[in-house]
Amino acid sequence: MQRIHAPFDEPTLAQIDREVEKSGGSRAQWLSSAIGAYLRLLELTKGANPSEMILEQAQLRTSNESLWKESQRLKRAEERAREDVAQIERKLHAIEDQIASTNIELEKARSDMILMEHDKAHYQDTITQKDQQITFLQAHIAQLTQSISQLSLKPGEEEIKKKGWWHFWR
Repeated sequence: MQRIHAPFDEPTLAQIDREVEKSGGSRAQWLSSAIGAYLRLLELTKGANPSEMILEQAQLRTSNESLWKESQRLKRAEERAREDVAQIERKLHAIEDQIASTNIELEKARSDMILMEHDKAHYQDTITQKDQQITFLQAHIAQLTQSISQLSLKPGEEEIKKKGWWHFWR
């Protein structure tokens, strides 16, 4: 195995030491695994510069966050729209129920009107018959009155002499 010596500045070395403490190994093992990871990254990215990929990754994260926020906003808008639709459906059902009850009342009013028209025709026929009966009775009374007046007796002669003809009709 070959050895490579590389100089590190103090902040980088301090960060490497912190990572080594976390992993619980040696500096050489940690540096070897870090370089191996970097080489696999180069292999996966087909030779792209990892520092440029970090910027691209940051841009993609920002884009992803804005898309997530937009999707959340759209989900809330969809929920509000669904609530509005549900409310409108409730109002529509109430209006449909009202129309149905109004139609029932209308049909009842129509049937009552038909019955009243039949009653009206019956009462008109009855009144016409009663008027005919009254006219008949009036004519009959007039005829009887005429007959009685023709049959009435003239006062007798003794009565005429006794009262005088001018006082008789009083």
